[in-house]
Amino acid sequence: MGKWPVLIAVLICAASSCARPADDRGFGGVWVLSLEGRPLMVLTLESEGDHFEGSLKHPARIRSDGRTFSNLGGEVTTDMVTTAPPRESSLRVTTIETSGDKNEMELTLTAPGEGQLAVVGAPLKPWPLRRHTGSGTPQVWTGWNAKRSYAVEEPYVEPNAEMAEIYKADQAVRESMESFAANAKKIEQEDAARRQRTRALIDSGALKAAEDFRLAAMVFQHGTDPRDYLLAHTLALVALAKGDRGAAWIASASLDRYLQSVGQSQIFGAAFGPDGKSQGAFDRGLVSDGLRRELGVPALAEQEAQMQQLLRQITRP
Repeated sequence: MGKWPVLIAVLICAASSCARPADDRGFGGVWVLSLEGRPLMVLTLESEGDHFEGSLKHPARIRSDGRTFSNLGGEVTTDMVTTAPPRESSLRVTTIETSGDKNEMELTLTAPGEGQLAVVGAPLKPWPLRRHTGSGTPQVWTGWNAKRSYAVEEPYVEPNAEMAEIYKADQAVRESMESFAANAKKIEQEDAARRQRTRALIDSGALKAAEDFRLAAMVFQHGTDPRDYLLAHTLALVALAKGDRGAAWIASASLDRYLQSVGQSQIFGAAFGPDGKSQGAFDRGLVSDGLRRELGVPALAEQEAQMQQLLRQITRP
């Protein structure tokens, strides 16, 4: 008879709302969003039956476009947190402010000890989080400069090896002006094949690193119509948004080439005209040399000197 009380207790618990151990799935613990190595947000999640409870600490003033944070300041605020039960690798998080206002967020695991926190319904890039593994609990830093913006550090992504090879081939045929001119027709066909393959990599989502998009922009810069140049410009902007500042020049050059291709004047001076020996139509007054330098484009005087040197090479007997 001694076993019956245990069995009855099990049956009663199964038929009631007895708390069950949470299916943690790697969500529990302390998660930190850092900017320049300093904690901006600290999310703490503790198992409560089939869901989690906890808190989200952050500066009282905070503004973000997903890639940067600005206007940071004020006292550290603590929002209460509750969640729905975990779903595979994601967890719906509800934050409750002291005013009673609620916000919905989605915590998604991306790798062991790494995740992303997205504001549900907001067109913002998710924020990268890391699980805290040291001793103690990280404290939100309070020394933020409200007058500046802080960029969210992009997690390292291995560049696409095939994209690197496509770019290498694109550049190799342009190392010699004489060889390029002698094989122009063949190179044009090869360029088209390289653009087609690059487009396939883009459409399949195979390009993820900032460098991938910069190299893809260079490939489309060697296209033949306005859509190629406009796509090159877009790819360069993606590379810039992902933190590759070296993509500023190709963003400028591709815009110049697009403008030329639709019968407008270029504005930076980074593209040659249709004859390949001049800059063609060029609105020299719209963009200052100071702005050109910010984008890695030579000043007007430097451009003129480079043009003269190029012409000497072309006309050299």
